[in-house]
Amino acid sequence: MMKIKENKKTLPKIRIRRTTFDWATEFVAFVFLVVLIALPLIYYNHLPEKIPVHFNGAGIPDSYGSRSTLWILSVTSLFLYLLLTILEAFPYIYNFPVEITTDNAVTQYTLATRLIRILKTVILIIFAFISYQTIKTATGETAGLGKAFLPVCLLLTFGVIVIYVVKSLNNRERSERA
Repeated sequence: MMKIKENKKTLPKIRIRRTTFDWATEFVAFVFLVVLIALPLIYYNHLPEKIPVHFNGAGIPDSYGSRSTLWILSVTSLFLYLLLTILEAFPYIYNFPVEITTDNAVTQYTLATRLIRILKTVILIIFAFISYQTIKTATGETAGLGKAFLPVCLLLTFGVIVIYVVKSLNNRERSERA
């Protein structure tokens, strides 16, 4: 097995082919991006001048501001979507939990780009939920994000990362034994 010194200039620049799962994940991310842009467009004129702009750890609003702040999540989501989509195309610039070799580069790059794609989707789902709940809270239909919001978000985000690290390490061990 030929080892490649983990120098960004010498890591193989391989184009990773997307699977059906990857395309489906990308589609879901795009749908939630559209939702994040559509929500303020649809509800903006129906909102009061002051809406919740921050929620505490229990999901209860603790700060209020102008209804135009609803656009912050949409703009941030668009920026993150574009940034992470571009980043997916350059896996050789990532940091990896294992040494990249010619034997494991394709698999490690595939796992890493999938991590970025899934995290992008999770972030957009979370932002869409926050945006929707902000609207519902502002109109008096609900009282915040709910107590489960923060634990669920942390579990989703860090769960995806832990699964990636475990798969990456397991792949390294298989590659070294081969």
